[in-house]
Amino acid sequence: MYSDGDFISLASSMGGQPVLILKEGTGESKGKDAQRNNLTAAKLIAEIVRTSLGPRGMDKMLVDSMGDVTITNDGATMLKEIDVQHPAAKMMVEISKATDNEVGDGTTSAVVLAGALLERAEELIDKDVHPIIIVDGYTRAVEKAQDILEKMAEKVDPTGRSDLLKIATTSMMTKLVSEEAPYLAGIVVDAVLQVAEKADKGSKADIDNIKVDQLSTRNRKDGVQRRNQDKRPRADAEVHG
Repeated sequence: MYSDGDFISLASSMGGQPVLILKEGTGESKGKDAQRNNLTAAKLIAEIVRTSLGPRGMDKMLVDSMGDVTITNDGATMLKEIDVQHPAAKMMVEISKATDNEVGDGTTSAVVLAGALLERAEELIDKDVHPIIIVDGYTRAVEKAQDILEKMAEKVDPTGRSDLLKIATTSMMTKLVSEEAPYLAGIVVDAVLQVAEKADKGSKADIDNIKVDQLSTRNRKDGVQRRNQDKRPRADAEVHG
């Protein structure tokens, strides 16, 4: 494992053995040293976003090379702004990106959870437990956790506005807009319900059909407007705020 990521190219020698061409001063680590380096780098990424998690989470001020300042408590935003070179740390950033793309929320929780799992894995490695056994154990734990979550889960009517309002409001309580969460949740839910369509398993809403505009008015009655002038099969929901 090349800790500083200075790998340049891979060539073949006369005997067919691979030859690594590296920058001067590049170090190499193997075995448990490499494992510890990877674990430390990954846990460091989790520690960066950990203190921003939850209603008491703190905002972070990020300053890039151009001097631009970003203040946020969103895990995905923080990890996009920082420059990560270590391969293992980059995998933690990819976890955040994948969660953001698939779910749209929970990026900080996913990274913090991954960091906690790696911390426990490090304890097992120190006890000479092979990494393959640790991975196998975590795989079984995932299957067990899914079974438990399915038993705990409560069915929600996809067209039930009250339940959707609770879900939307909860997701906004850790954001900067938390004070306006009840009002904004109503706008979001109404917009989604207007473009939602029945699917094989419940309902499906394409958020690309929701347009967000900013108006100069402060009148909240502007609310959510529906536009169907072009008579397309699916109406667009236009959100004004």
